[in-house]
Amino acid sequence: MRTVARLILSLAVISTLACGGTSPTSPSSTPITISGNGISTYTFTADVQPILASDCLSCHGPTQQQAGLNFSTYAGLLKAVSAGSDASLLVRVTQPGGLMYNNLSGNRNSKAGIIYDWVVNSKATQ
Repeated sequence: MRTVARLILSLAVISTLACGGTSPTSPSSTPITISGNGISTYTFTADVQPILASDCLSCHGPTQQQAGLNFSTYAGLLKAVSAGSDASLLVRVTQPGGLMYNNLSGNRNSKAGIIYDWVVNSKATQ
């Protein structure tokens, strides 16, 4: 399992550099500083998919799948999500200081909060 975790981290760092990110911080060591608003009604289709479409699919989509991640589908996104857990890769990398936080456009804190709430409080519902 440690080998898999190291591989994921290595791929995440490569993905970050390829997609314009600059922080090689390990996702597991990124502190949770944006914990959302406690909303438990977010869904993948209505709330998370638009964020992914605008900010993530150029590197994690159907044509390019950095770190082996394809976020263009719900099933693909679940590879980076553990429903109900703030230790989920998607939550960690979208936190301030996380590998992908700077790739979020517009109000990054709002988007990180939505992602957090969707994964943790909405239990990653479709």
